[in-house]
Amino acid sequence: MATCPPFDFSDKYYHTSGNSCVRQTSFFAGKAVLNQSVGYSVILGFGAFFAFFTSFLVWLEKRYVGARHTSEWFNTAGRNVKTGLIASVIVSQWTWAATILQSSNVAWQYGVSGPFWYASGATIQVLLFGVMAIEIKRKAPHAHTVCEIVKARWGTAAHLVFLVFCFMTNIIVTAMLLLGGSAVVNALTGVNIYAASFLIPLGVIVYTLAGGLKATFLASYIHSVIVHLVLVIFVYLVYTSSSELGSPSVVYRRLAEVSSRSRICQEPISHNGQACGPVSGNYQGSYLTMLSSGGLVFGIINIVGNFGTVFVDNGYWVSAIAARPSSTHKGYLLGGLVWFAVPFSLATSLGLGALALDLPLTASEASHGLVPPATAMALMGKGGSVLLLTMLFMAVTSAGSSELIAVSSLCTYDIYRTYINPDATGKQILKVSRTVVFSFGCFMGILAVILNKAGVSLGWMYLAMGVFIGSAVIPIAFLLLWRKANAFGAILGTIVGCVLGIITWLLVTSVEYGRVNLDTTGRNAPMLAGNLVSILTGGAVHAICSFLRPQNYDWETTKQITIVEKEKSELAVDEFKEEKLISAKKWIVKWGVGFTFVIVVLWPLFSLPAKEFSKGYFTFWAVVAIAWGTIGSAVIIILPLAESWQTIQSVMMGMFTNDKLVEKIDELNLKLETIIKAVPDAERIYLLEKGKIKKDETSMQTGHIS
Repeated sequence: MATCPPFDFSDKYYHTSGNSCVRQTSFFAGKAVLNQSVGYSVILGFGAFFAFFTSFLVWLEKRYVGARHTSEWFNTAGRNVKTGLIASVIVSQWTWAATILQSSNVAWQYGVSGPFWYASGATIQVLLFGVMAIEIKRKAPHAHTVCEIVKARWGTAAHLVFLVFCFMTNIIVTAMLLLGGSAVVNALTGVNIYAASFLIPLGVIVYTLAGGLKATFLASYIHSVIVHLVLVIFVYLVYTSSSELGSPSVVYRRLAEVSSRSRICQEPISHNGQACGPVSGNYQGSYLTMLSSGGLVFGIINIVGNFGTVFVDNGYWVSAIAARPSSTHKGYLLGGLVWFAVPFSLATSLGLGALALDLPLTASEASHGLVPPATAMALMGKGGSVLLLTMLFMAVTSAGSSELIAVSSLCTYDIYRTYINPDATGKQILKVSRTVVFSFGCFMGILAVILNKAGVSLGWMYLAMGVFIGSAVIPIAFLLLWRKANAFGAILGTIVGCVLGIITWLLVTSVEYGRVNLDTTGRNAPMLAGNLVSILTGGAVHAICSFLRPQNYDWETTKQITIVEKEKSELAVDEFKEEKLISAKKWIVKWGVGFTFVIVVLWPLFSLPAKEFSKGYFTFWAVVAIAWGTIGSAVIIILPLAESWQTIQSVMMGMFTNDKLVEKIDELNLKLETIIKAVPDAERIYLLEKGKIKKDETSMQTGHIS
C-alpha cells in the first residue's frame, strides 16, 4: 500500500479504506463554509451600503463643490477626472471576477507561468489603449461613445455593426462577472446560485442610477482600496505569516514535492481532474518553470481575448472621455502597471498556495473559480472565506457598474439620440440613461441564471470571448489611428473575422476531439485557433480593403460631434492644445510600447534560461510579487486622495459651515462670474485693484514696524 497520506502537510484530505489510501474527491464537496445569512448580507448589505454611501458622496460634491447633475455629467463625469482617480478606475474596471479567480486557476494548472501570462497578457491592452485615449481628445473631443465616432467617420451601416459588437462585449464581460461571483457565493455560503446571479446586479443598479459615472468612479476608488488591502493581506499571509506555508522556501519545497515523478496518482489516492504529479507540457513536469506549453498557449489566448474586452468595451472609451486631457495618458499607464499586481501577486500566492497545500480541488471546481476561496479557507478558515468573498464582491460590483454606464451611453447617444430623438434634451437623455441602467442590470441577472443553468463556467467564457469580439479590435484601432481606413473594410473585416473565428473554433474542436460540447470547445487548441483567426482576419481584411480604396479622412466630422448641454468647464484652454496632446501621445507610445516589450518579451526571455527555478530564483520571483503588490496598493490608495485634497477640504469646510452662508457665497460667485464674462476687462481691473490693496497693506505694516 502507498504511504498514506503521501505528505504530512495534507493529511486531513486523505484517509485509509481497507488497504487503500483514499484522497478526498473534491475540496468543497457541496458543503458551504459560511451561513447563507452571510452570503445574503454581503450581496444585499454591501449593495445597499454602497448605494447609500456613493450617492451621499455625489451629493456632497454637488452641494459643497458645485457639480451640476446634467446628462453630460451623468455619462462623462464632467470630462475632468484626474490621473489618480482614472488609474484607480482602470484598475477597478479591469479587476473582474476572472482577475481574482481565473488567474489562480491558471496558476493551479500551469504553475508560475500562469499568473505571469494572465497579468502580462491583460496589462498591455490598457497600456496601449492610452494611445487611443489621447487620440479621442485630439480627434473627437466631444464624443460620448466609441460608436458615435464610428458613425461620424464611417456612416450608419458601420455604426450598427460596431454597436452590435460593443453590446456583445458588455454582455460577455458582465456575464463573466456574474458567473464568477455567483459560483463563489454559492460555494462559500450555500446561497442559491440562481438567486445570487440575480441579486448581485441590484446593488450596482442602485448606486449607478443615483450618481451616474461619477458615482461609479467614487465607488471604484473605494472598491479598489478594499481589493488592494485584501490582496496585501493574502500575499503576506502565504509568503510571511502563515503557519502552514509562511515563506517562499516552504512554498518552493512543496511545489517540487507535489509535482514529483515518484508520486502515485492512480485512483483512489488521487482522482481524475485533481492536481497530482508532473504537469503535462511543463519542463520536467515542474510547476516552477516558465517553459510551459500550456502556459504559453493560455498567454496568447489571453492577449487576443483581452484586446477585445478593452478596445471593443465602451467602458474604457467612457473612462478616456471622462479623463482630464493632461491626466489621460498617465492615468492609463499607471492603471495598467498597478493592475498587473492584482492577478500576478494574488495568483502567485493563492494559486500556488493551493498546490503547495495539496488541496483536493477538481478541474471543475477550478474552472468555476474556486481555487482562491479554497486556499483562503485552508489558511484562515471562515475569516479567509469572508475576506475573499468581500474582495470578490468589490470586483464584481465595481466592474459591473462601469459596464452599466457603458451600455447606458451606447443606448442613449447611439440609439435614442441618433435614431429616435435627435433633438433630445438633457433631461430626456438622463431619463433614458437611468432606464437603460435598470433594464440592462435586470437582463444580465436573467442571462446569468440561464448560463449557470446551461453549465457555462467562468473559465470557458474567459477563453471564448476573443473568438466572438476579437475581429473588431484592429478596425476600432484603425478608426482613430489610420486616415486611410475605409468603412467597407471595417464592416467586412469585423463580420468575416467573427464568422471565420467561430467556424475555425468549432472545426478544430470536432477534428481534435470528435465531438463538440462545452468541455471540448473549452480546451486550449480550438480556443487558440478561434481567437487568432478572429483577430487576424478582421485586421487583414480591413487593411487590404483600405489599401485598395483608401478613405484619406481628415477627422472633421468626428470633431463636429456635439455635446447636449453646454456647461462651464473648469479645464484650461491649453489642455486641448494640439502640441500638448501630441507630446502626450509621444509619451504614452514610448512608455506604453516600452513596458509592453518588457513584460511580454524581455521578462519571459530572461526567465527561460532558469529552466526549473532554483530556490533562490523562486524567492526572488515571490519577492517581486510581494513588492509589486505592496507598492501598487500604496499608490492606488494614496494618489487619488492627494490629488483631490482641495475638493475634500471644500467639502469638509462646507459641512462645518452654515448652509445659508454657503448658498450666499455660491450666489455671489455666480454673479461675479457673469460680470467677468460680460465685461472682459473686469477681471484685469479686479486683479490690479487687489494688487494695489496688498501693496498698501504691506507699506502700512512696514510703517508700523518702523
